[in-house]
Amino acid sequence: MQGEQIEILMAAYNGAPYIREQIDSIVAQTDANWLLTISDDGSTDGTDAIIDEYVRRYPGRIRRVRSGRRFGGAKAHFFWMTAQCEADYIAYCDDDDTWRPGKLARLRAAMAAAETELGRDTPVLVFSDQTVTDDRLNVIAPSLMRYQQQRFERFDYRGLLMQNVVTGGAMMANRALAGLALACADVSQAMMHDWWLALAAARFGRIVYIDEPLGAYRQHGDNSVGAKNVGSAAYVRRMLASPARLRRTLLAKKAQARVFAQTYADRLGGEDEAFLSGFVRPHSGPLFYWKHRALICGLHRLAGMMLLG
Repeated sequence: MQGEQIEILMAAYNGAPYIREQIDSIVAQTDANWLLTISDDGSTDGTDAIIDEYVRRYPGRIRRVRSGRRFGGAKAHFFWMTAQCEADYIAYCDDDDTWRPGKLARLRAAMAAAETELGRDTPVLVFSDQTVTDDRLNVIAPSLMRYQQQRFERFDYRGLLMQNVVTGGAMMANRALAGLALACADVSQAMMHDWWLALAAARFGRIVYIDEPLGAYRQHGDNSVGAKNVGSAAYVRRMLASPARLRRTLLAKKAQARVFAQTYADRLGGEDEAFLSGFVRPHSGPLFYWKHRALICGLHRLAGMMLLG
């Protein structure tokens, strides 16, 4: 795949304060075989004009696509962009982060190694760690994965159904994975595009993790999701103060699992069906989570699920 172009998808919305730095970091990549495709979701802060400026400056390298609709969120926007993309390799990009110069080269090398071993028909997702920064790119934490106490030794789709660890702006997917993910029976019930892609790769292919931060995950007041210091006392207090919100999140995870089971019913086995039928219940019960505790990272997450789900 060394000679094949990687298409980078950027779903932009009101990113004017940061989007120039992000695009400039892409232009500076040591792997120059890329196409950046940008779609704007009705920005009102000048992002639109900045995108047009870069399209003029880099013809043939940066292009703009228009959906003719408002998505109102990154999930539906990125699903739509993925459906429009025909490239063999897709990298995903937020409009407010920055990439290190060697990021694409590292993702490409990891993808090539996986496809050499598994074949190009195997769904593969490659992603890296990121540095957590403030809005001025001052480092908050050197490792997002460790900051959020996320497990990366292995990727079991059952564990990912309960807690995602893949961040969209750090990942690349091959064509086999994109096609599989786009079969989603109900996008509205998927939690996020990166989460859904990770589930499909973990169950039907492979996830490859690069334990090195290849970009900055910028934190500011308008983050759609944002990094969470789950080991802090402040985070634990916030979670304990809002059990209703935690319950809603858990029910949303169950809804996603239900759609996963529906979408891939003909590809799942008896062990899958046993787990999914237990997890998608409105109340799976503490014994269910205790039985599968090896899949859940952190005692606080296990306790929360046993109590609420």
